[in-house]
Amino acid sequence: MKKLVGILVIVFLVSTTINAQGKKINTKKRANFNAEQTATLQTKRMTLHFDLDKNQEKEIYNLKLKQAEKRVANTEKFKQNKEKGVQLTSDQRFEIQNNRLDNQIETKTAIKSILNKEQFEKWENHQKVKMRDGKKRMAKAKRNKQEKGNKQGGKPRNSQINRG
Repeated sequence: MKKLVGILVIVFLVSTTINAQGKKINTKKRANFNAEQTATLQTKRMTLHFDLDKNQEKEIYNLKLKQAEKRVANTEKFKQNKEKGVQLTSDQRFEIQNNRLDNQIETKTAIKSILNKEQFEKWENHQKVKMRDGKKRMAKAKRNKQEKGNKQGGKPRNSQINRG
């Protein structure tokens, strides 16, 4: 009887340990930079990557600062809506996506006027790589989310089985 209780305790401890290891808590937090800090870092990255001169660097900084300020304002607006529990209508979603695309067009035009031809081609290639990598990352996150939500391999739980 003592051996049976001992074995049950060991099995219980092992199963508890396995379950605890399976749950990962997302401890990564992004740095919360202000608009000026973000613009400075992005400008320096571009200076290193595209070999910008001082005049180009100043213009890129102004462009990135404007973008960062817009991003901060939009983030605050989204946070407020989320706290209030406001659901966006399809027209509002369309407006947001339309504004985002307009901003991308403006950015591309501004970058094209600031950079020379070789730098701009390098920037466009860099943007394509970033877009491709972002899509891969999003697809992987989606797969991981689906796997976590469906731990039984597509089989319904016992309570979900129709017994009729």
